[in-house]
Amino acid sequence: MQLSDILAISGTILASIGGGTAIVFGFSSWLGKVWANRLMEKEKNEHSRELESLKNTFLRETESYKIKLKKSELIFEKQFEAASELVALHRSFMPQINFPHMDWEDVVDHYAFSSQKIEKELEKYLSRHGAVLGEAVEEKISECIGVAGWNKFEINKEYEVTSKGKDEGEKIYKLLNEAKKLMIQEVMTQTST
Repeated sequence: MQLSDILAISGTILASIGGGTAIVFGFSSWLGKVWANRLMEKEKNEHSRELESLKNTFLRETESYKIKLKKSELIFEKQFEAASELVALHRSFMPQINFPHMDWEDVVDHYAFSSQKIEKELEKYLSRHGAVLGEAVEEKISECIGVAGWNKFEINKEYEVTSKGKDEGEKIYKLLNEAKKLMIQEVMTQTST
């Protein structure tokens, strides 16, 4: 065997090994790309499903919050109306200054004389707005209705208010004032949030 034959055989072996290596490398490269594409497609589909699920969850939560907000706005509007009407009622029950030296006793007499009117007006108010009043406000108004209901009988035959009637007239004034303050406070706390 001559050197040229050895080189030829060596070249053939190297060429076949190199060619086989190139074929194996090309095939493995192609197969790697196929697997990578499949894995990428699988991951992409998985992420798409998760993203769609998140979108749906956020849409449901957003709609839920919109509904809650609408309900809150409606309740606030009704409470604001109730507070405004209570302030107006409270002012309508207050006596006008009828003479220059009017004192506190004259004011409580006025509340005693107005007990029947106060009772009726507060009953109407409670029936219109009772659903949106807070428990404390409703209790104050109900107590005021009860006091006014009994106090209308504390005016004697001479059309004078008894001492108990005066005390109850003052109690009506205080209860109305407390209910008004509670209602305004309830409305105002909602505006700050």
